[in-house]
Amino acid sequence: MRAVVDVDLCATGRGVPPRVAAGGARAEPPPTRLGLTLRAVGLTGAALLVLVAAARAESAEDFDALLAGATALNREMAARTNGNLPLVDGLQDTDEHKAMWAELAPRALDQARRAEALRPDSAAAAAAVANAYMFYASSLGIVKSILQGASGEYREHARRLIELDPAYDDGLGDYLLASFYLVAPWPLRDREAALRHYRRAEELSPHSVRNHYGLAVYWARVGDLARSRRHFEQVIALPCTAHGESLFCDWMKQEAQRALADDSARSREMRASAAACSEHTSLRA
Repeated sequence: MRAVVDVDLCATGRGVPPRVAAGGARAEPPPTRLGLTLRAVGLTGAALLVLVAAARAESAEDFDALLAGATALNREMAARTNGNLPLVDGLQDTDEHKAMWAELAPRALDQARRAEALRPDSAAAAAAVANAYMFYASSLGIVKSILQGASGEYREHARRLIELDPAYDDGLGDYLLASFYLVAPWPLRDREAALRHYRRAEELSPHSVRNHYGLAVYWARVGDLARSRRHFEQVIALPCTAHGESLFCDWMKQEAQRALADDSARSREMRASAAACSEHTSLRA
């Protein structure tokens, strides 16, 4: 069971001076906003450790600290919201998930952008920005985020990652673009572009469970259940890589098992219906 942890991470907020006690003595610095967030969202022990790194990065100007903080927040969001991967029949944007993204994504994005500014040629920083922005835009809701212009920036960050290192995190840049084009509303939805980017991600990392999951969802959404089944079977059969997908590996495999079970049930219903129709036709004859 996930426990709620009541804790202040007392790190001076960026741009916030430490409090001064009576007589001019320095008092303890105020908790960052992240410290307040920890009380609100609840944490496991492991999550507390990674978010400590994020809190330390609040006032940091060091690349490694900023990247560690942004990565810790992105990993926590990915682990607790299934990577925000698209579903066969919907999205991950539940109220609970959107609340978490709204709390943590702005901090992850701030730290990732500051890290990227220090090292513009870092694929790791570009990936942190792309991931954080994906969570941030999703916190707004897909329609609102597009109306606010988020779709252009989302694609810009993914393309920047591809430019720096297309293979980074099992082809993350192409995967992000593919998922965008798959789930975006008209007129931004582009299934040909989605398939092109999913396939490119698979070419870059053919053993990635996440890449097979993306193709399985794509084919299910366009109605090619045979191709979808083949990729869902790969999701179940392959071990997850040690990269980002390891955070939601079990969830992808459970989703694949559910999708295959649903597909089998639909197939049985169709066969039963066909048999009933054939019997009815025979009786009439």
